[in-house]
Amino acid sequence: MRDFNRIIEEYKTCAILHWNASREGDYKTANKNYTKLSKKYRVFLDSKEIREAVLPQLLNDDSFAVILWAAAHSLGLGKDKDEALLKLEQISKMSANEAPSFEAKMILKVWREKGSLTF
Repeated sequence: MRDFNRIIEEYKTCAILHWNASREGDYKTANKNYTKLSKKYRVFLDSKEIREAVLPQLLNDDSFAVILWAAAHSLGLGKDKDEALLKLEQISKMSANEAPSFEAKMILKVWREKGSLTF
């Protein structure tokens, strides 16, 4: 059995660090965590078992940064698209001080224009 909890915790940490660094203008930390999240996406691409076990938990996390990334990755993978779009819509309507609302708006814009997301 795979260590799903480790994957979940690493993902959550990277998503939160990415959002905090982006807000603070710390591009090095933001880029570093973007790269780590992109690697997690590739793990999801390669393993249906991990994808099915981990993404639903991440989509229901307490952190809006985690939900944002999980929703974007879900759309990219074609998994739980309706739930992912709903979560992004909800985040996009929030204050930028409490959630990555601008990022959610941009993800939705790209999704609507292209019908796909790549990482």
